[in-house]
Parts: sequence; structure tokens; C-alpha cells
Amino acid sequence: MKLFLPAFLLLTALATNAAAPVDEASEQKRLAIPLGGDFQPDPKVPAFVVVGHGGRILVSKDDGQKWTQAFFGHPGADHGAWATKAVAYGGGVFVVVVGWGGPTTYLASEDGVRWRHLTKGDAKLPESKGDVRVMPGTWGMAAGKGAFVGAGYMTFTATPDLGKTFSSFTMWGAFKDDARGHKLSTHHVSPVYCGDASGRFLALGDNRGEGPKFGHLFASDDLGKTWRWLNPKGLEASTGRGTLVASGKHLVMTDRDAENAWTSSDAGDTWTGPHPTGTKRATLSGVRGEFWLAGKPSRASADGKTWRELPTAIPAGHLIASDAGSLVSIAPQRFNILRSGDGGKSWTEVHSYQPPDIQGGAQGLRAGAFGYLKP
Repeated sequence: MKLFLPAFLLLTALATNAAAPVDEASEQKRLAIPLGGDFQPDPKVPAFVVVGHGGRILVSKDDGQKWTQAFFGHPGADHGAWATKAVAYGGGVFVVVVGWGGPTTYLASEDGVRWRHLTKGDAKLPESKGDVRVMPGTWGMAAGKGAFVGAGYMTFTATPDLGKTFSSFTMWGAFKDDARGHKLSTHHVSPVYCGDASGRFLALGDNRGEGPKFGHLFASDDLGKTWRWLNPKGLEASTGRGTLVASGKHLVMTDRDAENAWTSSDAGDTWTGPHPTGTKRATLSGVRGEFWLAGKPSRASADGKTWRELPTAIPAGHLIASDAGSLVSIAPQRFNILRSGDGGKSWTEVHSYQPPDIQGGAQGLRAGAFGYLKP
């Protein structure tokens, strides 16, 4: 009976999923997106790109003052084919991850106007199951040295050539036990690029099993092709998986409430902390080589160890900086974009929208990046 019941439940779940109705409008929209793999970047025009559920992509090419909705796929929530939570920039191309708990799509553009699949369509990843448009489930994405690297649930994906070729690395069977003898149990894995000095991609995932509660750290030193499960030193005092950000020469990880920070200067092998931040329930962002926490109060640090006060007017949410010095603020709970041209002392609403009336997740903007587009 112990063997029969799980198998019965699994078959029941599969049958239920197979019988679930397919939203034809959603599927047709996904299938109509052109394939990519032939991008010709010419990074000259500075631009912000911010994204939210439904495949909502907003672009600004005038330092965040005016915004255009360049793409919207289909109404979606936290789970499904149109859940949208990540964007990365590298080498003149923006890549947006669409889908979590449903078919995952990588949308890409070199001009901010025309959005296509990142893939050329030649990659036959095991996770695609016959549909070349579908990527492995991806929670976060990072870019560095010409590569885009995604991570989600037990699988990493990488392309070194703007979608012409892809590789995938699965943790299933690759990691038996870590150096402490703990079993691997992770989820919501998201990568960062540590910078050209190390060339390393580092990824942080939830800890759903035993051992330290900061989560699990994974490292790739070959542009996302293969990964190692790290046993970092100095994170023993961390009590909850928070956020990992690379900025300047340092990495900073906060705990869940951002009350404390840990910092690494060797791409994640060793850490110092906890360092009190002086705030809580704040959002961590990399801003011009520093780490900024948008909260009450808002704080900033150059190294993750010592923190100073920021202007009280800084709104809650994620901060993105341009090379001209302006700041853009977005948040999942807000349906607008705020801009500051004076270092965060004052803010102006520069864009707003009306989200679809659906259930299952905040419909605000969830991620953003600054980079350069083709004229």
C-alpha cells in the first residue's frame, strides 16, 4: 500500500493536468512570437526595461521620462505561462523570462521594439519536450561575458551566443550530498554575475531541507555550463534566505527581512557578517556600484558592512539606475513607475497603467534593468 498510494496520486495528478482546459488565446499568442537566434546588437541608445506579469514589457529611451509598452502577451499571475519576474541585460540585448509553472519563454530584443524568442529554435533541450520554444522553468536570469544564464527549479540553462545554442545542467543526480552530509532540497534558484574579475555566475536557492537556513549556493566558472554546490564559510549565522546582489567588487546577501547583511569579495566562497543594516522589510538593489535598501528607513553601503542613511523620500520597491544618474522605482504592489533625477530626494510618477482584473498575484512591475539598445 505504501508503494501504491504515491503512484496512484501521481497518475491522478497527471490525468488532472492533461484534462485541464487550454486557453487558446494564450497559446496562440505564445506560438505567434517569432524565433530569434539572429540578433544583431548595436548598443548605442541608453534604455530602461521593466517587466511584470502577462509578459508586460515597458521601455524608456529618454532616461526614464517617457515609457512605451513594447509587449504584452496575455493576462497572467504568479504561476502559469505568463508569470513574468525577471529581466537581464548583456551585450546590447535584453532578455525577459516569461512563465513559471507553465511553458517558459525567453523573450529578447536588441532594439526594445521587436521582441522575439531568444532561441533560434535549433536547441533541443530535454526540458522542452518537443517544443523548441520552451525553456526549462526559470525563476531568475543573469548576464555576463556574452552569456545569459537562467535558473529555476533544479535546472540551469545557458546560452553563450544570443540564442544560437543552449546547454542545460540538472541538479538531479549531479549532487548527492554536500560537504556537510546534507541532502539537496531547493527551489526558486536565481543567478547573479559576479563580475569580469572572476567570471563566475553564482546562484542562490531556497533551502527546503536540513542544514543552514540561508539557502543553497551554486557556482559556475564556465559561463553556466556546469555547476558546483558550494559549502561557503561565514554564513552560519544567517537565519533565512533573503536576496543576493552583485555590485562593484562585492556580493551582498540579506536575510529575509533585510535587517542583516553578509558580504563576500571572493565570488561567494567566504563571507563576513552579520552586519546590521539599520532597516527592515527593505528591497535590495545594486545602484552604481553600491548596495541600496529601499525601506523605512532606506540605507546604502559600498561594501555591505557599513550602512548610511538615504533620502527619506525613496519609495519601497526595486531601484534601477541609469548611467546619467537618474533612478527608477518599481514594485509589485504598484501600477506605476517613479523617477528621481536628484539621487532620490524627490520623485515623479512618469508612467501608470491599469492591470487586468485577475487573481493569483500582484500585477505591478517585478524586475528591471538598464542597458543600451540598437538605434
